[in-house]
Amino acid sequence: MFTSDSPKRRDIQAGDAIRGEWGLSVKLSEQQSNWLDAGIEHFNAGRFWHAHEDWEYLWKSLKGNANQELIDGVQGIIQVAAMLLNHERKKVRGVTNLWIKSSAKLKPVIVGLFGIDIASLYADSEPFHRDVEDFLLDASIVQIKQQS
Repeated sequence: MFTSDSPKRRDIQAGDAIRGEWGLSVKLSEQQSNWLDAGIEHFNAGRFWHAHEDWEYLWKSLKGNANQELIDGVQGIIQVAAMLLNHERKKVRGVTNLWIKSSAKLKPVIVGLFGIDIASLYADSEPFHRDVEDFLLDASIVQIKQQS
């Protein structure tokens, strides 16, 4: 879980600017930071639906207030959570479609998003779209990690 007290989260506390290699900038409010953190906590506990819900509030709040790549990046992590939930429910079409959508949204922010190691999330969740015949993989092994 990321916390506001964590040294790696200092740069994304409420009111702080977020900058990526692509020159984007946005300030997260305290509420936005709370939604981000709650979603990460739910995701890492395997509660993908709840993570999806928290991040959807964040995503909606960023619309019109942030660069499209950041907005799409948040939508991409929402879609990863939904894909993993569909995998748990053994829904082939949902897994396949959500992987296509999420991977396209995550690639532009692969260097990181709000302190999240997107490259690791992408690599760890990618095998699930190929596991739709056997459903042998355990979605709970996918964890959101901090950027190093």
